[in-house]
Amino acid sequence: MNGMAGNVCHAAGQPSYEVRELHDGDPPIDLGVRYRCDDFLDASDFVLDYLEENDPLREGLVSALEIVRIDGERREIVTTYRFRDTVVRHPDLVAQWGFPVATWRGPAEHRPRRP
Repeated sequence: MNGMAGNVCHAAGQPSYEVRELHDGDPPIDLGVRYRCDDFLDASDFVLDYLEENDPLREGLVSALEIVRIDGERREIVTTYRFRDTVVRHPDLVAQWGFPVATWRGPAEHRPRRP
């Protein structure tokens, strides 16, 4: 994106993309631009690489990232990664189904008989 080719591309009306890091609080704090490019897939690849390098175990060291599409004066958040949205919450299966689904072997009449 740097140099004359990038400027010509944007002058022709091509969008660019920024990857911004946020501290996901209330309100969120913008920690700044981490990457700029002319292609959404490049921005997406950068997000994955950035997470792998800075928070490989997804422990929340990177609180949030967003990809922003810039088209002239218009800015649009295209996608957002938030650590708090990736935390797996396991449902209480016993409360939901009324029996231990993960360990239940089925009714006795359907179990294979042992010789």
